[in-house]
Amino acid sequence: MDVQDILRGIQPIPGDVTAVRTVQETRPPEEFADAYAAEVNLKCASKVIKALDKAYPRDATQPLNHLRRFAKHEHLSPTLQQTLKKADPSSTQTIFVLIPPPLPDTESLKALLTPFAPPNPSSPSSPADITLTTLRVPLYAPLNSAQADKWTKSLWPVLYNPAAPRGFVAPPPQILSRARDSIQPKAGRYLALAREVAREAEQSGFGRGVGAVVVDPEIDARLVDEGEDDDDDSERWSDAVVAVAGDARYSRLERATGPNPTRLTYNADLEGGPELHALMRVVDLIAGKRRADDPDNTPASASASSAPLRPLEAHFLSQLDTTFSSNPTNSTQSETETDPSTPTNPEKFQKTESGAIPMPSTSNPNPPENENNNNNNPRIRSRAQGGYLCTDLDVYLTHEPCLCCSMGLLLSRFRAVVFPRGGRMSTGGLASEAAAFHPVADSGDGDGLEGGDDETEEKEDQDDKRLYYGLHWRKELNWRALGFEFVEADGAVAAATGGDGDGDGDGVQFHA
Repeated sequence: MDVQDILRGIQPIPGDVTAVRTVQETRPPEEFADAYAAEVNLKCASKVIKALDKAYPRDATQPLNHLRRFAKHEHLSPTLQQTLKKADPSSTQTIFVLIPPPLPDTESLKALLTPFAPPNPSSPSSPADITLTTLRVPLYAPLNSAQADKWTKSLWPVLYNPAAPRGFVAPPPQILSRARDSIQPKAGRYLALAREVAREAEQSGFGRGVGAVVVDPEIDARLVDEGEDDDDDSERWSDAVVAVAGDARYSRLERATGPNPTRLTYNADLEGGPELHALMRVVDLIAGKRRADDPDNTPASASASSAPLRPLEAHFLSQLDTTFSSNPTNSTQSETETDPSTPTNPEKFQKTESGAIPMPSTSNPNPPENENNNNNNPRIRSRAQGGYLCTDLDVYLTHEPCLCCSMGLLLSRFRAVVFPRGGRMSTGGLASEAAAFHPVADSGDGDGLEGGDDETEEKEDQDDKRLYYGLHWRKELNWRALGFEFVEADGAVAAATGGDGDGDGDGVQFHA
């Protein structure tokens, strides 16, 4: 069948996009350390803070702003009131100050606080002795009000600030919501294309039924702004597709006609390496095109993942030589949305301070004056135009990628990854918790699911033996991607048995 006929015949899969929660959300870090609490004169509170901050400067790498610096005895929980005894139970002019970790030397600390000690009840003319009480405090800010209340009652008064930056925990809600809103309208169509790429890969005998589709969300937004894709029969929706690739793990084996029977079982010796997986192959196609267009690059040798291109792969690879024409007057994208310095730019939250700094964002390229700048934008931008790896691109996958491909996704600087919940794999690297097989909550916040009954959830916990890594957004890594699952509208979710039933064998687990 002609490629254009295939594209015209692709029908969107009905369903909803929901955010993949991070491991910081599903397994919130709860680390505690020792701290000191001491009773001081209430009128000297500001002087106490100045003296402590001067003698023991705060560690900027370990912010503890969630811990209250002072607390009155009557405002402490009953447990803490038993632990922290007042020198004079009848006095109302004292307050307890917290000395957070790292803890200083006790003798020097007592000497520092002695001028601010409360009056001695037995000798009002002389100050009381400073007593340091050791207690436990949480090192990380609470993720919700319930956690803050729990710590306040059992440890020390804690503040919960829902507006505080939580980029290391999860994507900021406004970023996540805006990305979900932009992905939702055509996610079903791009995933349908990914399934067609997967079917082509399987039928060729070169690989399993796994497909990847890379989309430029900026081009996608322009198509929406210009109304080019309002007609379901229009082929313009594919203009936003940068590249596609199917699995090719059997391409180095002796190939027979039709699907490879090896796919019905799992034999590690026949699976090939991760460079033959769909995600790594599509990244390789984009990188190869960028290298070929760079005049300063010496010709590269054949890629390790090179395999014969299937029709859809070849079609979109040839389209990389064409440009996407856009009328900027029709675009509703504001300068604020594209300015990398604005707080809503995802790149600000996706990269960390580890020095892994990407090239300028492709969402606002400034090509040199001698470059062609007549509103024709190449699908793969050169480095001079701000192109760097797969920055600002989204990838749609038929299956949850394996650990190696999940790391490759981060190293390639993708903006977002979308895969169907029915394509979850026990070997996957993106999910952070067991899937609750229930309809997606109808909300625009990109958050999880409606809860099911306790019996169903208990059964899922017993049956689920896989490990969850949530590699798309880990605070330990130097790049983060927005992760989304696609839940089909009928609610029928295939368990992670090797995919969505595209012919990879009933119950066969493999690395996608």
